[in-house]
Amino acid sequence: MKQRVITGIFFALGVLVFFVPSYWVSAIIILFSIVVGSFAFYEMYKALCAGNIKPSLPLLIGGGVLSLALMLVSMLKSFSIFESLTVFLLIIGLYCFSCGIIPAIYIKDGSGLKRGIATAGIVFYITFPLYCLMSGMVLIENGWFYMLPGLFGSWVSDVCAYFVGVTLGKHKIVPHISPKKTWEGCVGGALGCAILITLYFDLVVYRIDNINTNIVVYSIVMLILGFILSCLSQIGDWLASLVKRWVGIKDYGKIFPGHGGMMDRFDSAFFTIPAGLLIAIVALLFF
Repeated sequence: MKQRVITGIFFALGVLVFFVPSYWVSAIIILFSIVVGSFAFYEMYKALCAGNIKPSLPLLIGGGVLSLALMLVSMLKSFSIFESLTVFLLIIGLYCFSCGIIPAIYIKDGSGLKRGIATAGIVFYITFPLYCLMSGMVLIENGWFYMLPGLFGSWVSDVCAYFVGVTLGKHKIVPHISPKKTWEGCVGGALGCAILITLYFDLVVYRIDNINTNIVVYSIVMLILGFILSCLSQIGDWLASLVKRWVGIKDYGKIFPGHGGMMDRFDSAFFTIPAGLLIAIVALLFF
């Protein structure tokens, strides 16, 4: 436990080293995404290889490079967030469709389709949330304040779920995936995360963005979105745990003692980062 706490503190500080300066120079978040994405691609590739499914490494690298190139084009062309996301989803979607079929064409032992689908899944699983993080920070005014809960919301949800689960947890929710997770912890994490995120948006974003609506209505919307964000965080955690059990590994890596690898730390965040961008877009369109 002591090691987990110490590692968790240093991990949080490491994230802040990138995230805080990106308030003034938003392009720094691109470097952060490259670091996280590189480790995540490697760990997912290694994990699936351990399960006798070998994704195409060149196609994985190509997906990461393509995602980065699309972000740079969006910056150079001054795309709006809607234009950037549309271009990304269309191009990366076509790329993932191609990844799904290309290995089946040149691999003759019958495993090509399975390897292609795994490759396509990894590409989208990693590039989409990181692209949401980059585009939300770079292309949206005050995007830093929206992507903050998107990035850290998963860890807030985890902490709330942990303490509620330890003190009140009795009923297992997905014992075949995560034996320690309980319904009480799940609900506690969602409610705690939703309340804290609502307070953050009421006290910080509402004033910074000069929101033109009643604060009660705004709070209700943010409470609902915060609850959804926490639910997505827990789904992301379950998905990563399911993959680990499927391929027979305990952790995705060992770079964070007591916590595992990059994927062990960002599995939930990969689901909450797009939710943070969704909150920003809702605020942009309706408030």
